[in-house]
Amino acid sequence: MPTSSSNNLKGLTLALITAVMWGLLPLALTSVLQLMDSYTITWYRFLFAAIIVSFMLYRKKKIPTAIFKNKGLFKRLFFAAIFLSLNYILYLSALYYVPAETAQMLIQMAPFMMLIGSVLFLKEDFSRGQMVGSLVLISGLLLFFNQQFTQAGDIENSSFITGFIIMFGASSTWAIYAILQKKMLNHFSSNQIMWFIYLFSSLFFLPVATPTDIGSLSLIAFLLLFFCCANTLIAYGTFAESLEYWPASKVSAVLAITPLLTVLFATIAEKIWPKMFSAQSLNNIAYIGACLVVLGSMLTALGNKILTKNNFRALKRLMRL
Repeated sequence: MPTSSSNNLKGLTLALITAVMWGLLPLALTSVLQLMDSYTITWYRFLFAAIIVSFMLYRKKKIPTAIFKNKGLFKRLFFAAIFLSLNYILYLSALYYVPAETAQMLIQMAPFMMLIGSVLFLKEDFSRGQMVGSLVLISGLLLFFNQQFTQAGDIENSSFITGFIIMFGASSTWAIYAILQKKMLNHFSSNQIMWFIYLFSSLFFLPVATPTDIGSLSLIAFLLLFFCCANTLIAYGTFAESLEYWPASKVSAVLAITPLLTVLFATIAEKIWPKMFSAQSLNNIAYIGACLVVLGSMLTALGNKILTKNNFRALKRLMRL
């Protein structure tokens, strides 16, 4: 029987793999976007995921055919697939206007929106810890983008505003999808839900995709596209497995470092492949903002355990010493 320390190590390792995969994703997507349109990239990602998950469910004889027999369940999953499809395409579209590091900071709005949606529509509690974490997160985002706010007349600032609006849409659609999926977990497993979503989304993007574009990709570009396709399966797979060994709050806290990993990976990639990647130029205030975004995400996940009355009393006693 696995020990508690063993479970903690496995949970931490799996959560870190997820964070690394999501941290690398926007860099790979930005590179592939220079050679292939966003619709085709999204179609390949959904098709790859649909094929792999179909094979996994078929082997276990767990393909959820009941979805197609129940109009109510089908309708909910249909809309979940629509919103996740919109999230994918809007996220990719935003990368035309903002760097990968900025994209990862902006997408942190998604779990915050899901939190608000859960309170409004699922009647979940909004604790003091989550409120503090949300305020820290918003403050961090404002500091991270201080350079864009001070360049009012710059052309690049216009691109940032466009990217911000698109990423706001990407965050909103992801939050709606996540709430719909959360409701459906009472009927199907996460893999069964994602199977339907991947399958439907691949059909949804087929009419606007140009699959033959893959023939014009170089070997490096093809490998980057393959990484983008495999990223979803690996990241969501390790994420789901990490929840078997670790509480969701701790996993979420580890995943909060994803934006910082993107900043780190972009800096490293620019030094190794300067012609292929370019890191965003950030000032000290932006770095402080990035740290606050991470802290805010962690507080949103762990605030209930950190901001307790006992901890406040202990802090007051320390301050008196």
